[in-house]
Amino acid sequence: MGFHDARQRLVDALKRGHFDHEAREALKEKNLLAVGKVDAQFVIRLLHRCRGAEYRESHHDFDSSIMVHTFIPMFGDDRWYVKAYLLPDEAMFISVHISKSGGR
Repeated sequence: MGFHDARQRLVDALKRGHFDHEAREALKEKNLLAVGKVDAQFVIRLLHRCRGAEYRESHHDFDSSIMVHTFIPMFGDDRWYVKAYLLPDEAMFISVHISKSGGR
């Protein structure tokens, strides 16, 4: 799919409210969108700040047929980590948080 298409489809899903969150143990720390610490508009801003070198795709850990899109943009002094995949009718967010590896 590639950087531009993945970013645009995630932005579109966020704008339409067609997104959900993958269940995980550390949800409060690892998915700030899911727990309401950040909103969809903020994640859209993060995605728009991201450049191609700050993107990668990989296979999902539990289902290799699913491509996971990871964006690691800078926002202020913080490097953010946004990880999601696309389903036919929605985006599924795995992670939205400040990266532990820090900023610059």
